Amino acid sequence: MSSWLDRLDRRFGRYVPPNLTLALIGLQGLSWFLDQLRPGFLDYISLDASKVAQGQVWRLLTFVALPPTSTPIFLALALWWTHMMGTFLEREWGGVRYLAYWFVGIVGTAALSLGLGVPATNEYLLLSLLLAVATLDPDRQVMLLVIPMRLKWLAYVEVALLAWRSATLPGASKVFPLVALSNYLLFFGPGLWQALRTRQRKATQVVEAHRAAQEPAVTRQRVCATCGVTDEDRAVEFRVCTCERCGKPTNFCLPHVREHLAAAAAPAEPT
Repeated sequence: MSSWLDRLDRRFGRYVPPNLTLALIGLQGLSWFLDQLRPGFLDYISLDASKVAQGQVWRLLTFVALPPTSTPIFLALALWWTHMMGTFLEREWGGVRYLAYWFVGIVGTAALSLGLGVPATNEYLLLSLLLAVATLDPDRQVMLLVIPMRLKWLAYVEVALLAWRSATLPGASKVFPLVALSNYLLFFGPGLWQALRTRQRKATQVVEAHRAAQEPAVTRQRVCATCGVTDEDRAVEFRVCTCERCGKPTNFCLPHVREHLAAAAAPAEPT
């Protein structure tokens, strides 16, 4: 998939408008403003499966423009955060891959909402931005209020909260968070699985190496074929004879190997 997206980016990347994330947060800010002028405006752009079934198909796209929150100060922080995460991905990936990431997430969220017949928001789409950046740059440090935190730890917290939320949802809705993050799973799942297998393989190798280092070395004891002395006596030197008389490699202590070689070299007595 990566090579396919790279080819698309080389061919069509120049046609993708820049600053897509800026346009996104602009739409979210505009939606919030219009809802302040006309309360209930957000109901017209939210993803409601029953309303889509009645022909209001624009909801399949407009739910992306829902503001993350209605409180002005938290809205400003949320838009700033989305801008920071999104522009990083745009810069890292290019416009085509970034659009494809959003497209898969939108399709997954809309399909699940229609399939389960439940409303949906863009919450998991925005979360997928954090997970993507945390995967690409896990040690990137951000200020969480006044506390510096690496993105990977923030992502771990979000995933834990996501798992808890999924466990508390009723019935088939339990799979909603997982499927809504289909863009992240599709883009990063194979790489994460391969990295996990590599880490497990290295851990197994380390354990096996440690176990081998703990086991005592096994040494073969050498025994002189003539006198029976062994190599436990470190003062004794051994030689291995491979002459025809022995027929196979045979151990001798140094004095007896000399006698053995001398006897082997001596001419046979006539009978």
